Amino acid sequence: MPWNAQDRRRHEGEEAARTLTAAVEAADDEAPADGLEDVEPMPPRGARARVDGRDVVVSWQPVPGPAGPVTYRVVRRTGRAGTAREVAVGELSGTEITDTEAPVGTDARYAVVAVHGGRAVSEPVETSPVTITPEVCDLRVRAGEASVTASWQAPAEAVRVDAWRREGAAPRGPGDGVRVETDGAGFRDRDVRPDAEYFYRVRAVYLTSNGHARASEGLVLRATPGPPPPPVLDLTVSADDGTGVRVHWTRPPRGRVVLRVGPEPSRWEPGAVVGPDEAAAHGPEAVREPEPEPEPEPVPGPEPVREGDPGPGRERAELLLGAGISHVLAVTVAGDRAVVGRSVRIATAPPVGGLRAERFDTSVRLGWTWPDEAAAALVSWTPETPGGPEHTRGPDGSGSARCTRRQYGADGGFEAAMGSDPVRVSVRTVVVTGGEEAVGAPVSVTVPGRAVISYRVETAGLLRRERVVHLVADRACAMPEVSVVYAEGEVQPHSGAQGRVLATLPSRRLDAGERVSVRVRPPRGSGPGWLMCFPAAADDDRAARLRQPSVKELRL
Repeated sequence: MPWNAQDRRRHEGEEAARTLTAAVEAADDEAPADGLEDVEPMPPRGARARVDGRDVVVSWQPVPGPAGPVTYRVVRRTGRAGTAREVAVGELSGTEITDTEAPVGTDARYAVVAVHGGRAVSEPVETSPVTITPEVCDLRVRAGEASVTASWQAPAEAVRVDAWRREGAAPRGPGDGVRVETDGAGFRDRDVRPDAEYFYRVRAVYLTSNGHARASEGLVLRATPGPPPPPVLDLTVSADDGTGVRVHWTRPPRGRVVLRVGPEPSRWEPGAVVGPDEAAAHGPEAVREPEPEPEPEPVPGPEPVREGDPGPGRERAELLLGAGISHVLAVTVAGDRAVVGRSVRIATAPPVGGLRAERFDTSVRLGWTWPDEAAAALVSWTPETPGGPEHTRGPDGSGSARCTRRQYGADGGFEAAMGSDPVRVSVRTVVVTGGEEAVGAPVSVTVPGRAVISYRVETAGLLRRERVVHLVADRACAMPEVSVVYAEGEVQPHSGAQGRVLATLPSRRLDAGERVSVRVRPPRGSGPGWLMCFPAAADDDRAARLRQPSVKELRL
């Protein structure tokens, strides 16, 4: 694009300034430097202004290739051409300045010039006009049964405040929706229907220096008139698996139910009407979406009564809660109103992992993996007696104990005497929160009992020199390999290694009351002797133990 005469003169001046600067540097002479201050610089580029709250930020691009120091002078211009007023904003070497004293509700333009050496000034560059239009303050809306009321505080510079209403969506601007009459500080809109959702846009209007009305963008509020929604009074907890809980409630005819989780009980009585912000003070909203309860399968005859059955018209939600004590509060929300319902206290603790058990005669040793939050565990056990595929719990022999995490680490596990019968063992974690304890869901394991195999020794043969050994189990079990041992001496032997094996009964499965027998002939000894039974392997007596008869039968 060809230059005009003014651009050409400015370009020639810049070239002259560069030549003069080079001459000064080469000659080391300061006298020619006076001529640099008279060279007109190029004007700034890209000047623009933007509103930031009640301030205006003006920015521009630096002049290209300045020869010498360059600053930028900014002036605010308001009013019409004949009565325009200019106010200096500032002069700086940077490329951005903030006008903190710009008038409200008035069109303002900003002129930026480049100043070369403090003397030569470029042509001004002007921004597009901007207007500061603050919004109203302290805007509040309240929906009644048949009306919507709003209030606000208008800025002092505003000439009026307009309000527009639209059903189902926010008004985009003037003329979009229905205008609502205001008194400058609020309105009372009675032209509404119950349970309809309305949006209001409230705009502050200002008069510019040109006599034109200029409005703010506006603030939007939502309201739903009608009676307050009913509170949820039957919030219940139906399941707790240690990692999450399931809550149920009856679906209210109006409004939606929000579940809020807090560390403390609700501060309100059920039925209290509060604002949404007040309800949020109880705690954050649960992230799980509610879902309808599944309909029960129809059955012939009268409708059965199910334990804990939520029933029709119910909703449920599964919540993931942190370990400890939580208070879940049901809040029914309709428009700008929230009605507090029932709150339930829920204690959660993560379960133990990898529960394992090992029997040592009448003692049982347990091991598990601790969750990080647990400080202790409750261990309980109940004997079970065989009764087919499942077991029934016996009336006696139950017990419980508390095991701290420190005690578990010191002992390398948990061990307690639980008898020789089959036993059902459960472990529940304990999490302490604010002086309260939350007990987790039980993790259980069934420990098989240790069967007792009794044996008898009978004399046999014509000369009564032989013996018949009979073994019988009190319950079904795996009989270990059993050795019939003869030992001489006055002292009764305590293992098979202290005598001679006369016969061996192979390991086998025994039913309760089933008997196995073996016939042996002890050698003739010069003194007293013993005939006894021992497991062939020293450590093969965990599943069953041998019960010896009277000493009279064992002595030969």
